[in-house]
Amino acid sequence: MLLGFALTEHCNLRCPHCIRDDVTTVVNLSPDLVFRTTDAARELFGNVIVSMTGGEPTIHPEWDTIIAGLHARGVPYRFVTNGWHMRRLMPGLDRHPPGYVRISLSGADEPTHDSERGRGSFRRVMMAMALLTSRRIPAALSIVIDRRDRHQIRRAADLAESLGALRLHYILPQPVPGSAARDSDLPPEEWPAVRDEILALRADSTRRCDIQLDYGAPMEGEEVMCQTLSGQRVYVDAKGRLSLCCQLSEYGFNERDVVADLNELPFTEAWTRYQEGLAALARASRPRNDGDPFDAFPCMRCARSQGKMEWIRQYPASPWVGAAGPAPVRPLVTLGPRPRRTLVTAG
Repeated sequence: MLLGFALTEHCNLRCPHCIRDDVTTVVNLSPDLVFRTTDAARELFGNVIVSMTGGEPTIHPEWDTIIAGLHARGVPYRFVTNGWHMRRLMPGLDRHPPGYVRISLSGADEPTHDSERGRGSFRRVMMAMALLTSRRIPAALSIVIDRRDRHQIRRAADLAESLGALRLHYILPQPVPGSAARDSDLPPEEWPAVRDEILALRADSTRRCDIQLDYGAPMEGEEVMCQTLSGQRVYVDAKGRLSLCCQLSEYGFNERDVVADLNELPFTEAWTRYQEGLAALARASRPRNDGDPFDAFPCMRCARSQGKMEWIRQYPASPWVGAAGPAPVRPLVTLGPRPRRTLVTAG
């Protein structure tokens, strides 16, 4: 079982495409909750791998305590990072080596990446990859694909290989207010061509780097369930709440994805509630096969089924506005008879 924790909502960068609403909020998950939940999950499932995200997980004030505790338990862990703080992290990673580190890219060159993540961030990624590979810590890159870097798909694969990345993940980012406001989201009709280009790279046997298209893009042939709906991963948000999915957490205007607060309810008790919620989500998000162009995007179906796409109606020019579904029809108001006017004439 892959046990995901958002260690913090805080981040040192301000990426417009970020799915988290407000990364300036300093909300940190307690190490005690991480360890209690991990121990309970091991009793329930046996083998567990911990995956840590954020915000930026490595700026959690007790980061070293968390990775030391996981290492002491013999629990493999991995994390996603922007790579900014890798030099500071290396002593701890040397003592408590992760199974895998995934570094985020927003472009295959410095100008494109830094225009999204801030000046100097691309060079930090380069340094982070050098530090990890020099220690033989398995490292991967991931890149979001939008209008800014659509033309850099092959270049990103070449970059990943040159840096010694074991894997490169291409990501279809969910639209968020930041991306909708600047119109950087690729239209849904462009994604089949993007998918085919990525799959062609993956089929190239001369490449040493494993090419992956992350879940969420339209699939060829029969649709495969994601790790969440197939029961292979669970997710805990930075407030310590068990959520149906990391892609639904802190997304949209409601919290229908929240199943239980693990600060109050033990994980073993919350698990039954989680399974019931997951089954309901699977039913609600099934493909309708009605010709809706957004039906081919499984993560969009889940978000829509939970009422989490309503926000996009505020951006009618977005190519994803239809993902919210038909606009709600306002009920007609029946008016009563108009009162008669009494004319008063002067006597």
